[in-house]
Amino acid sequence: ETLIAFDNDEAWEYYNLMFEEIWESASDEITLPQDKIENAKIEVIKAPVLDNLGAVVIEPPTPTELEASMPSQIRRVEKLAEVLKPSISPAVPSIRNGKQINTPQDMQKLKSLRLVKSPDEADHKWFSIDRTERTAELTGEPFPLKWDDERVKTDAKLILDYFKNYEGAFQPDVDQLQSDYFKLMSWLYFSPFMCDMRSQAQAADSDIVSYPSFAIVFGKSNCGKTSLINTLTTSMFGYADPIPKQNFTSARLRSLQQAYKRFPVVFDDIGRNAFRQHGLDIIKDEMQPPVSEYPGFILSMNQDDAHSFRDEVVKRCFMVYTTTALPPHKEEIRRRLVEGVKDIRRGLTGDLYRRYLQEVMGHLEQERLPDDWLALSSRVLSGIISDAVAQPPPHWCKETGWDDYAGTRYDRVRKQLRNLFIDSAYAPTEGSTSRGWTVVDDRIIVWEQQDAFGRSGFRWEDVPSTLKDADASNAGRTVLYAEKLEEFIEAPVRPPRPWWKPW
Repeated sequence: ETLIAFDNDEAWEYYNLMFEEIWESASDEITLPQDKIENAKIEVIKAPVLDNLGAVVIEPPTPTELEASMPSQIRRVEKLAEVLKPSISPAVPSIRNGKQINTPQDMQKLKSLRLVKSPDEADHKWFSIDRTERTAELTGEPFPLKWDDERVKTDAKLILDYFKNYEGAFQPDVDQLQSDYFKLMSWLYFSPFMCDMRSQAQAADSDIVSYPSFAIVFGKSNCGKTSLINTLTTSMFGYADPIPKQNFTSARLRSLQQAYKRFPVVFDDIGRNAFRQHGLDIIKDEMQPPVSEYPGFILSMNQDDAHSFRDEVVKRCFMVYTTTALPPHKEEIRRRLVEGVKDIRRGLTGDLYRRYLQEVMGHLEQERLPDDWLALSSRVLSGIISDAVAQPPPHWCKETGWDDYAGTRYDRVRKQLRNLFIDSAYAPTEGSTSRGWTVVDDRIIVWEQQDAFGRSGFRWEDVPSTLKDADASNAGRTVLYAEKLEEFIEAPVRPPRPWWKPW
């Protein structure tokens, strides 16, 4: 037994994650109280649901002793019974003199009951496409795929205005931000077709990883993640409705995957623990869901929460990371942008997206499994916008291939590694300083101090595993292959040349 006092949230999260891993691997066997089963008043084979020949008399047991030995799973069922009671009570006979008589007619009534959620409790959003008939439905209503050219021009201009808002307000590297967000737009617009692409890729034994059904946007606070996603979904379906993050659970994710069909599922501000506990399994599961249509998921996370993404997550998700943001002290600019975005959303008609759907379906008929879906999506989008505004699109609105995107997924880690191997941190021998790096033959050794919980300052989980010598590395000491490291960061890692010369 270990007794620990927690003085901050990080310590609690660290040990709580350890507990959750143990809990998930623990046994789920339930040992029922044998004496209660042996002394039951009714045999299982004589349960009312199996016996419709005559009346059955049930004497309910006294709750005192039974509750004391009742597993938590049974208590959960009783809670469920309390919720269902108002719906089934009209069909259940009352208890008289401690007994309840259930006739075959009563059992037939119970079997015919159907529990229906109220409109407030039920989720009605779903999107379906019939590519053969070139028709679509949005939550049971026809979703017309015809468009008006003037309304397409309106949408194109509003989208260009939205992206132009980043200029002069966000800092730094706005060009890269616009380019990355346009790639995300290309994924989101194409996401209703991703289920078809993944099914065809699996049937053809092709690379299913190149068709990601999850997108993750993470970076600094105030980088416009939420506003962008809400604006893009509004441009598609006329409204934005992200799902409350408390619904980000394993069971709920599976339900949404089957219920929303092709309608994108949006979660905003997902924390690190929730992502690791509930998101990892469904992202790594490459088996097709038991439905022909299922949605793409888009998650936004803050930089502080997105502590690390392992290789298996990065290669299976469409990742967008940015350090460009609106300075928090510029409140006047923030308020002006918020009001401008409201006007843009109110003006969006959805006709641009309808034209996009028709053009993409036309290309998919000619090419059932496109070699590069991102190039197709970005090319169609760029072409529609350019045609609508009758001028060349801006620099960020251009065709981008999958290989070009895939090479940028590790840009963040690449920059961090370059900053790690600065000349001032070099030491000629390992361990001669509290932290530093040195070169030994074809290996580069990095050593760091660890905190009380065994964590180092650099997030080595983000670094591709192929760069690290796992056998030689240990806590606080990481050994990297020099040649692979230099190829990855696209820069040499050499001991600094001395600035002095001996007399």
